[in-house]
Amino acid sequence: MNRISLIIKQRILSIIFIIISIAGGVFIFLYVGSLKEKIPENVNYNQIFIARNDIKDDEMITADLIEMQKISADIFSGKFIIDKEEIVGKKAIADILKGEIITEDKIEKKSAGNDFSYSFSFHIPDGLRAVSVPVSFYGDSGLLNEGDAVDLVSTYYEQESGDLCSVTVLSGKELILINNGSEETYMENGNNGGNFLLGSVNEEKLEDSFYGNHIIITLYLSKNEAEEIFKAVERGVVNLSICHGD
Repeated sequence: MNRISLIIKQRILSIIFIIISIAGGVFIFLYVGSLKEKIPENVNYNQIFIARNDIKDDEMITADLIEMQKISADIFSGKFIIDKEEIVGKKAIADILKGEIITEDKIEKKSAGNDFSYSFSFHIPDGLRAVSVPVSFYGDSGLLNEGDAVDLVSTYYEQESGDLCSVTVLSGKELILINNGSEETYMENGNNGGNFLLGSVNEEKLEDSFYGNHIIITLYLSKNEAEEIFKAVERGVVNLSICHGD
């Protein structure tokens, strides 16, 4: 009788253990599911292409050598290529390692006639604008390269206080395009007094600014950043400085 009672107790304990295990599993499953629901999905992303295998310098890139991935728009670079047709059929001009993002500086360039094709807007990252602005740069323009990080500093004459002011409008922005121009060309587009898009700026206080190189640069900017830089161009001179590279 005692043996039967012991067997019954063991079975009851086993059943209770199984019930507790199942209940615990269900609780964990529901808890993990609730955590996943609280994690916001990253809906701001851009597609890029990476090397599926190592690609050697001067090797023709075929479709089976690359694959598409999605990355956060926050880390998107203007050098990343988002159109597969711009990669397939081109030659690599440098070794591209497996898993490396395909960038414009790693494949042969497009012909000059196609640099500004109708699909340029397709290359602009979501939520940004390609903005071209005239700037003054005092160094050798050969130091500037597409992909460099730059600050844009607005220098203008404050009429009420009579002070010459300078403020950094944008910081750490990547150069997408650089268009060097002669000083004569810019002066022809400026005011008769010799200022270049200065509006009501005092000529005497800013005349020395025009000993720098005048260039037009293109950046990817947000709507608010574009508005700020255009206001800076209208009220004075926008100077460019090169930032420390990452």
